[in-house]
Order: sequence, then structure tokens, then C-alpha cells
Amino acid sequence: MELQVTQALAGFITDIRFEDLSRETVDYTKMCVQDLLGVSIAGQGAPAEKIWAAYYLSGGPQPAEASLWTPGFQRAEYHKAAAYNAACSHLLDLDDVHNASITHPGTITIPAAMAVAQRRGSSGPELISAIVGGYEAAARIGAAINPGAYWYWHTTGVVGAFSSAAAAGKLLGLDGGQMLHAFGSAGTQAAGLWEFLEDGSMSKSLHTANAALCGIRAAELASLGFTGASRILEGRKGFLGALNPQADIGALTDGLVPGRYQIMSNSLKPYACCRHIHSAIHGIRLLAEEEPIDPERIVKITDYTYQVAKDTAGNPAPPTDYAYKFSIQYCLAAALLYGELLEDAFSREKTQNPAAQRLMKKVEVVVDPELQRAYEKNPTRWAHTLEVRMDDGRALRKSVAYPPGDFQNPFTWEAANQKFLNITAGKLPKEQAGRLMENIRRLDCLEDVNLLFQF
Repeated sequence: MELQVTQALAGFITDIRFEDLSRETVDYTKMCVQDLLGVSIAGQGAPAEKIWAAYYLSGGPQPAEASLWTPGFQRAEYHKAAAYNAACSHLLDLDDVHNASITHPGTITIPAAMAVAQRRGSSGPELISAIVGGYEAAARIGAAINPGAYWYWHTTGVVGAFSSAAAAGKLLGLDGGQMLHAFGSAGTQAAGLWEFLEDGSMSKSLHTANAALCGIRAAELASLGFTGASRILEGRKGFLGALNPQADIGALTDGLVPGRYQIMSNSLKPYACCRHIHSAIHGIRLLAEEEPIDPERIVKITDYTYQVAKDTAGNPAPPTDYAYKFSIQYCLAAALLYGELLEDAFSREKTQNPAAQRLMKKVEVVVDPELQRAYEKNPTRWAHTLEVRMDDGRALRKSVAYPPGDFQNPFTWEAANQKFLNITAGKLPKEQAGRLMENIRRLDCLEDVNLLFQF
């Protein structure tokens, strides 16, 4: 019988071993872990975080099986820890992104893998290979359905069940057949629609919490003999056809080679907003560094970009505070007025600043045919070209394809450490933050991942 693509992908992920991973892959996986833990800690105190804490962590004692990524790192029942951490790490729009799939793989893969690994007492190398497997699933399945599915489907939510199942399944020691069944059960639970963005509701973090739980459930059921659809991706009534009838099925298996993994084309975020805006932000900041720009003397800013960026973030009048994170117009104004775009830049005080509101009205987002063709040819290249016209007749221009943190312009450990310290300041004591970073750097040496949170 001809090998099917779901079977091929599930089998490849099952066979990933720590020994297959290059030193660069291990090192970058540890950076992804550190980045996500920092982002989750930074989300503490957000309105949605308080609701998640009330939902999962109230109601009396529970098994102390896995750590919550909060100051103190108290422990909870592992399903609850996975869901809570997955929700909190997606609250600030600072978590990582895989460009080609338009997916945030870390926010589901890492919480699910960490919770299962802590409950089982898995080693650091086992955790790392599970995370690499989870990213492989999210990246390949997301790339197969996008950009065509992106208008309706929040890719992170819909592919996250697969990434969670892959990571959990590896830690549970599933064989290829069991992993195939786990994929079948994960895919039939996949969900996540963009409609939440229309009124700024909190559903985005629900997508990540739900996907983490769906994947763990699918893997655990498979370990007990529960069967799932064997062709859940390519089947006649399967995932690809439901989400995008023009899906690129080849993306699921092209280049499946041991030693080459999708996590290495993952990107980290320096700015707390939609990743489709980052090249534009970096471009305006570069212009401001080259020569002073008085925002009041700007006549017009034209942002030339690709269609997906405009569709997702070309928002001149965000209806809610959260929607400002998906507004090219606001993010360009904020970059000029405030500099850094961390969470504070999206406070009500700053989004409603009259100067920011005036500057937003001067920004036009235009789909550039050349940049659109370049994006279609290479969907990992999220480029913007900015033109800033001043009242003295000057026209300043800057093009950026790969902003800081992009896998083509990656963070150094110095930059990653600085981001962690910046976003956890006031949440995590600096000494404890330093010890946690040290433990993460030694993750591949830990015999039990529970040692990660012992200081």
C-alpha cells in the first residue's frame, strides 16, 4: 500500500531522536524555551490571565505535577498546567512565529511538552526532541494550508492540536502507528476562528489552551489503543480539504530528512504585536536612527507590503485596545513616538494619545505587486517598504525583509537574554530570572526536567 502523507509525517516525527539534532538545533530549541517562559511570565496580571487562573487554579488542592510559569513556579495538575501556560504565553503577542506556516508553534508545543515531561520525569534531551517534533508538525501542516486558510482560521489554534500531540506522543513513547492515531484524534479536534479579532475578545488564548489539551488527550488515548483517522490530513473529508481545498499537500513531506528540522526556520519577536508588522516597525526605527524625524512634520507614510499583511493588520481604526496590536497604522506611529514596542506601548493612555491618533491618519497601507510576488515565491519573506514624506519635500525610504529575531536575522543569546530580562522585570526577581536562564542553558544536561525550576 502506498505510504500516505499523514503516516509519513507521523512516522518521521516519531523517529526524531536527540542524537539526530545538531548542536545548533539543540541550542536554538533552548532559546525558544527561554523565550516562551519569559513571555508567559510577562503575561501575569493581564485580565485574561486572571480569568484563566480562576478557572484552572482555584477549587482546592490538586496534584503537584507540573510547574506554572508564574513567579514562584508553583505546581498544578499537569493538564491544567499545560493549558494555563499555553494560554498565558499567547496573551501579549510576543511569542515566536514560524513564517512559512504563519503559526506560533511554541505557545502550544512547549507548554504541552513541558507538562507531560515534568509529570513523567523525562530528561532534558527527551524534552528537546519532543519540542522539535512538535514544531515539525505545526510548521508543516500550517504551511500546507496557508496562506489560503488564514482569512478564517487562526492557524496556531488549528494546527496546535497536532503539535501538542506530536510532542506529548514522543514523551509517551508512542510508536509510528500510535502516533498516526494520535494525529487522527488531534485533527478531528482542531479549531480556532479569527472572528475573535473583530471585537477584541479573549478567544485567542482559548485557542492555545484548547490545542494543548486536545493534543495531550489525543496522544494519551492513542497510548491506550484508541484509534483515529489514518488519513486525517489528506483524506477525502480530512483536514486539508476542510481548511483549504487548494492546500499544498507537498509541504507536509517535502524535504523530510533526519537532521533538518523546521524549528530552525522559526522566528522570535522583539515587538509585542502581530509579526506581519515587524519589518515595517524595524524600517521606521532605522529611518529615525539615520536622521531625526519630527512626527508633526510628516505629511504621509506609505507602507508597501504583501496582501496577507494588509489583510491581517491594515487596520486604521482599531475597535479595541487589543486590536491596536494588529494595526500597522498604530504600530508605525508608536514606533516613532515611543521607541520600544513592548506591552506598555499598547496601554489605553498610549493608544489614545492624540499625537498617535493624528499620526495614524497619515499612514496608508498599499499592496505592492513586486512584494506580493516575492511573498508568493517565498512565504517566509515578510517584507515592507516604507516611504515617509516630510513637509520640507524630503521622501525617506527604507525596505526591510528580515527584522531582528527573524530566522534570517536571528537573535543572539545576548539579545534573547535581554528580552527575557526586559519583559520579566517587575514580575520575576532578577536573581531568580538569572538562575532560570542558567538552568535553561543546561537543559540538554538535565536528567529530570523538574530540575529546571529548582533554584
